[in-house]
Amino acid sequence: MDFLLKTLSDKKEREGRVYSFFKNKIKWLSSRPDQLNIDLEIGCGHGHWINAYSQKNGDSVCIGIDLISKRIRKAQSKKERFQNNNLFFLKADAIDFISYKPDNIKFNNIFIFFPDPWPKRKHHRRRLIQFSFLNLLKLHTNKNSRVFFRTDHQDYFAWTKSHIELSKDWKLTEIDWPLEHGSYFQELLPDYSSLAAVRA
Repeated sequence: MDFLLKTLSDKKEREGRVYSFFKNKIKWLSSRPDQLNIDLEIGCGHGHWINAYSQKNGDSVCIGIDLISKRIRKAQSKKERFQNNNLFFLKADAIDFISYKPDNIKFNNIFIFFPDPWPKRKHHRRRLIQFSFLNLLKLHTNKNSRVFFRTDHQDYFAWTKSHIELSKDWKLTEIDWPLEHGSYFQELLPDYSSLAAVRA
């Protein structure tokens, strides 16, 4: 169990944090979700990529989540320095955040870059990409919403590709990468593979 879930072991408390995020920081989303593009980066790290992306996509609402407080603080600092008013950060677990957001808010693009590969076979159940996760994403996205995935771990890349190929709700697609921009983790891991999937 990660630190956040240990600290906030009560489901209602974690749900309340997500609810408060939408109510207090971007409360206007619930009144006009059809007029907004909402893009989510899961595991935003220090916020290099999502800050650059939000600057180039001023009409989109961008959200970055991560489980490590220091990363969120650094990402928030970049947002304030660049005055990216369409960008918001929250320390949150991905499944909690997606599950507990208001039902009328959908994501158009979801970015998952360099997630923990959990390389040992006995830990594969901890990988974010599972059939259950893809099913969850279906419930909280629009038709033709997209998932962008990048990893330096070839086994995890093959795992993700296979799960998407076997999914009834997502299909691999050849589309332009939304933005190539350096990040803390990408600089550390120069050899990587990428894929994109679209919701059927």
